[in-house]
Amino acid sequence: MLIKSIRTGSWVTPRRLRLYPLIYLTVSLALILYAAGLGRGLLDPDGKALGTDFMSFWSVSNLLWQGRPAAAYDHEALHAIQQSLAGAEAPLYTWLYPPMALLLVAPLAAMPYLPALLAWLGLTLVGYLSVLWRLLPDRRALLPMLAFAPLFINLGHGQNAFLTVTLLGWGLILLPRRPWLAGVLLGALVYKPQLGLLLPIALAAAGHWRAFLTATLTVLALAGLTYGLWGTEVWSAFFTQTAFARQMLEQGLVPWYKMISVFGAVRMLGAPLTSAWAIQLLLGLVAAVVVWRIWRAPAPQSLKIAVVPAAILVTAPLALDYDGALLAMTLVACVSDGLRRGFLDWEISILALAWLTPLFWRPLAQLGYLPLGTLISLALLWLTWRRVQAGCRQQGV
Repeated sequence: MLIKSIRTGSWVTPRRLRLYPLIYLTVSLALILYAAGLGRGLLDPDGKALGTDFMSFWSVSNLLWQGRPAAAYDHEALHAIQQSLAGAEAPLYTWLYPPMALLLVAPLAAMPYLPALLAWLGLTLVGYLSVLWRLLPDRRALLPMLAFAPLFINLGHGQNAFLTVTLLGWGLILLPRRPWLAGVLLGALVYKPQLGLLLPIALAAAGHWRAFLTATLTVLALAGLTYGLWGTEVWSAFFTQTAFARQMLEQGLVPWYKMISVFGAVRMLGAPLTSAWAIQLLLGLVAAVVVWRIWRAPAPQSLKIAVVPAAILVTAPLALDYDGALLAMTLVACVSDGLRRGFLDWEISILALAWLTPLFWRPLAQLGYLPLGTLISLALLWLTWRRVQAGCRQQGV
């Protein structure tokens, strides 16, 4: 009976669809109010800066306003600003993004830190929710969308996953009707290049050459704009720091239990560096083939959109738990297709598991060496592939 319930997904009842998100939302909001209400100035009750990673975004913007763009890649200069905000004990929040990302954070220091943090999170959250609503415009889905745990992980870190979902989601949604605008949005993802590795494959597979061209021109234009504004010095500083960025990834300076990438999972489990890169490359190639096949197939646009975030997280060697917010696109797109064409065995339970578990990804990895975030991305990649194959068989393709 239990196996049948899991296979059919009958345990995911309408009551649980209302109750579980409500519990998650209540607990998450309570934690946010706790951090904001009991903190001291810019510090939360644990002595960490509110928005943590946003500290680097605001500090870099401050350096731009000072006319010192290359100092964004100078740890001492960056740390000095962060210490002036959060005290001498503040840790260093580094800036590893390419120079094009400077354009995104440049306006932030026009406001004090906290208003800038609220504006950053508020505006990008609106974009994030607009993507999900466009993919699944069903009022019953609104509460689960709001209560998806990576949303709150991203809020807590002041990170950019909402912006990534906005650019990626609307870029893919607009592809069929407005390929030029879609290309601009997808090209803007160059600010976080490891999350855009598969986009050329998807665009080429489906023959979206106008969007491909526009995305390429957008990348070149953004690179040219950064050169025009800040010259070669900022590019030189960026390339000088790439060795440190690789060191952070390979040596676990960013703890592997915070990652949801294949590379991070394999390293966390004790594999040597060469094995981790080999497995990362192998599964990345598998993900690339899946994307190519699905975007070549006569599949619904919703499933073409669904496969991209899951495949991106399998392919990117550096992906952290807040990047799991991208999987919201996969979840709502698969649910949308399932509501139209029916769900296959096990699908509802896998989708429910992917929604329920992100809150526990980090503690399970840290305490139990279980890379559940990585496994969820792989499961959703397989689920999307399975749905497309089932649809093709029904059509006799």
